[in-house]
Amino acid sequence: MSASGPTPNDFAPYPPEARRLALASQPLLQQLPLVFAAILLREIIAYDWKFPAERLQLESQLRLLTALPTTELKARMQGFAAIALSPELQQSNWIANPSGFMEKLTATLWSSGQMESFHSSADQYAAWIAQASPTARPSIRRLGIAVIGYGVQQASEPLFRKLRPHGVYLTNIKPEGGLEILLAAAGKRSSIHASTLDEGKSSRYAHWYIDGGASTPIAELTQLSYGNLQQPRSLLLSRIQRAIDSGSMGPEALRSMIAQMQPEEVGLGGSANPVLSRFEMSLLTEGSGTQIFATTFVQWAARECLRRAQPETIVTRYTPRQEMQPMNVMLSGAKASALDPHGSLVDADMGAYYTWINMNRLSGADEMSFLAWFEGHSQAVAIGPGIPQGTTSGAPMDMHQVLALMT
Repeated sequence: MSASGPTPNDFAPYPPEARRLALASQPLLQQLPLVFAAILLREIIAYDWKFPAERLQLESQLRLLTALPTTELKARMQGFAAIALSPELQQSNWIANPSGFMEKLTATLWSSGQMESFHSSADQYAAWIAQASPTARPSIRRLGIAVIGYGVQQASEPLFRKLRPHGVYLTNIKPEGGLEILLAAAGKRSSIHASTLDEGKSSRYAHWYIDGGASTPIAELTQLSYGNLQQPRSLLLSRIQRAIDSGSMGPEALRSMIAQMQPEEVGLGGSANPVLSRFEMSLLTEGSGTQIFATTFVQWAARECLRRAQPETIVTRYTPRQEMQPMNVMLSGAKASALDPHGSLVDADMGAYYTWINMNRLSGADEMSFLAWFEGHSQAVAIGPGIPQGTTSGAPMDMHQVLALMT
């Protein structure tokens, strides 16, 4: 790397699309403080595996920065430029490994008392970006569906207490064929309404189904399944257990090892969809408990899906997680000795609420619809435009009628 910033040769190891974007952004990167250039490169280097919504946001951000006059760019970057870095950090290979640089930077910011000022600068920048380049509204109204309580005959506590104030609590739903109806409706939305993101090529990432069990493939939906990821989960847990048993790694070193693992190391490298494989890898390596608990996997996967892919349709289905056991037993990857359906229902009820919260953070939240249903039972909460809040309805209806109520 030259003293003036990144050169074309520095981007040679990048994946093809990321290298193209980095080369196009080279003049901008040379004007940026090292800290902020590394932040951008951490996003650019992963460009090949980003969802269309993420690509659009990154490209828009780069265009905005490139268009700024030099004086305004320096003003926007002033807080980042003021961060004092050690010579070792400045001389590290931050272009080839921006994620590794950011790990070391985090430690430096905490140890030097600069974390607060860094957060302040980052917040100001994020606010400016949000105002200067707002996220486009979805091509159709967003729909979220959370199916909870599989295997539970009767809930021990009232359900949906946090969601009821925002919609109508339905108490007389006919549950027969409910899941099939909901999935068919999600698939129909995918078939009829192609997303406009990335010139219409992102519809496969606009409609999702996330299952805590082993789901059957549905062609119209992008799917994630805790059960279908059993082999990658087991391989990852085995690597973690061996590292712990070696006694040579502390928590930070273990975290770094996990963060640097590649999909091929856990059996995800041969997928025909590298974007989805990388996403699955991130769920297992960045989420806490996603490797062990089905409910945690579904909740975290929904959160990350909404944050990154910004889907127009998302269906989540919670299944029973294993009972709590000693940590060494759970890390061993051994088959769960027993399931905890009632405890899982509590987790799923809260997970449905968190999904609704996260959907409210997306564009078009004022028009979105959300359904949480106690699978196999007559209880649900429907939320959406025109639905009276904080109400209860005992009117008999099947799942088709529930969906019609929300659209």
